[in-house]
Amino acid sequence: MGRTVPTWRNRIESEMASLEPFRRALNSGDKIAFDELLNGVRKRRTAGGMLPAHDAWKPMLMSMLIECHSRIAELEQRIESLSEA
Repeated sequence: MGRTVPTWRNRIESEMASLEPFRRALNSGDKIAFDELLNGVRKRRTAGGMLPAHDAWKPMLMSMLIECHSRIAELEQRIESLSEA
């Protein structure tokens, strides 16, 4: 028997593809930031697939928030190491 529900990967890729008109309207710096957030979602596909959500946005937004937090933590660590030097 075939699947009745699209895979998590297919669902998020479809959602991200639907955002292309929004992406095109962004300036070049914002496009880079937006693409980095979407890549954060892709990096966390396994975790997103574990959340039984009918709405793909909840796990996508959580993945984006984690991506932002990870980058902030990395920058804080760099600043701390530079100030110790």
